Amino acid sequence: MKNNYSDSGIALILVMLALLVLSLLAAAMVLTGRSESLASYSFRLDTEADYVAKAGIQNAVNWLRSNHYAAVSQTQMQATLYYNVTAEPKYGLYSANSTPIQCVATSPSCPSTNSNVQLIGYGSLSSNYPNISNSLGAAVSTQFAQDLNNNGHGVSVAGDSNHAGLFWVNMYLLNYQTVNCSSCNSNAMETWLITSKGVWTGGSTQTTGIASAEEQAVVQPVYYPTFGNAMYGYCSVSMSGSSGTCTDAFNSALGPYCDSCSNKTISGACGQNVTNVIASDSNIGANGFVSIGSNPVVFGNVVIGDASPGLIPSSCCSGNSCGGPSSGNNIKGSIITGAPFAPAPPVPTFPSGFPGSAPSYSSAVTLPVTSGSNPPVTPGSGSKSSPYLISSISSNTDTFTFNGGPNIANPVYFDIGSVSLGGSNGAIAVNGFVVFNVQTTLDLGGNGVYNSSLSNNPPEAVQINFAGTVVSIHGNGGMSATLTAPLATVTLGGGGSKGYFVGSIRALNVSAQGGYPMHYDVQLQRLDGVMGQMIVSSYARIKQ
Repeated sequence: MKNNYSDSGIALILVMLALLVLSLLAAAMVLTGRSESLASYSFRLDTEADYVAKAGIQNAVNWLRSNHYAAVSQTQMQATLYYNVTAEPKYGLYSANSTPIQCVATSPSCPSTNSNVQLIGYGSLSSNYPNISNSLGAAVSTQFAQDLNNNGHGVSVAGDSNHAGLFWVNMYLLNYQTVNCSSCNSNAMETWLITSKGVWTGGSTQTTGIASAEEQAVVQPVYYPTFGNAMYGYCSVSMSGSSGTCTDAFNSALGPYCDSCSNKTISGACGQNVTNVIASDSNIGANGFVSIGSNPVVFGNVVIGDASPGLIPSSCCSGNSCGGPSSGNNIKGSIITGAPFAPAPPVPTFPSGFPGSAPSYSSAVTLPVTSGSNPPVTPGSGSKSSPYLISSISSNTDTFTFNGGPNIANPVYFDIGSVSLGGSNGAIAVNGFVVFNVQTTLDLGGNGVYNSSLSNNPPEAVQINFAGTVVSIHGNGGMSATLTAPLATVTLGGGGSKGYFVGSIRALNVSAQGGYPMHYDVQLQRLDGVMGQMIVSSYARIKQ
């Protein structure tokens, strides 16, 4: 039987289907390519806007470093005028009571009293900064508006005429405190939150944005405290003996170390779970090496400076002998290597011919002696340029009382040829704040050195600078002081069972032994130091 159906048209249908599929594939490829091109273009614009916002952050950091900015100054007593701060009159320092910082001044004032301190370049808020001027005589808020916002028009950033953008900046003051910094233009330590809005315009003459981005950063200065460690050796630190050879910390602004402790408890251990004892923050370190026996305890970090062979003499250490412990069960913090090298401070100097005819004292006396002939008058005025001059202090039985200045900014200075305290009762009692520059001998035993006029006995009140090579601290008494001895080996312990040191030691070598504890005062971090530049401590992009 003949078949009347034909399949001659099936080829056409298959070809048309194939063409349809290919057309769809081609369209999809074109659409995908165009989408990728648009995404790439959008990403490029977004990246360019983001870089403009980053430029705003960097310009703000540079502005804070420049003389176009001025912080509220402690030296002009502006801190208490403008900000809600707590004063520490003995140390001459201030700390903010809240965050963000609020301006509380009424006269002189901020634009808005009892409101957050801020400098605003975009958005609905307004600037609220104290009415102070920079070193150029311009109001800080006015200078900010000009430098970082072009008075609301945005600061132009241009690579060339076809690649440009604008940024605006806001700044919010998060924290404020002051530190003692003898070499600084400003002693204010501020933490700022900076936000920057970047807009990519394309052409340098355009003001309409094609893309935008927003960045934020927290910036603050780096501060390197002079007394940032319980013990620091420009060559070495070693700890040996029992677990009573240890370090911990306290805060003298809150009272004395372990307020309820007996002297025996203070000298016997560290890190106790009692009032005003901090089982951390009491670091030790050295440029050369740190050696810790199996029993001593460090409630803090062990820091090893990153020193080249040319900076560390071979007599200190060389090669593999430099460094510190790789681990330690009794190191409660971290072992940090490669820390910045710490140069030794200058050795104290003395008048030509010193001690010469300066008087010596070997029995109980209140110094300086300002009249009479027995005991002899102490020459000098007590200022840094004209210190009181003493040939020697020595006794095994008596207490020498030194009258000092009213606060840490105004101590009384004494140049002393030698100090030797021994026996069971030899001691130095200090009223107020003093600086002792000691020339040749420093042997502190007996009942040590303490401050009788300040109830919390802060070590900041007694600063000892030593020019010799050997320091011995021992006996049954407590030491409350800071000690700087860049040429000396300082030995703690060896004699007496109740001795302890409250404060901080910097020396060529420090050797703690015989169960002698070291109680570090965290307030020493603000006593003196070097203020670095403002740097970015955290960074983030704000999602839009």
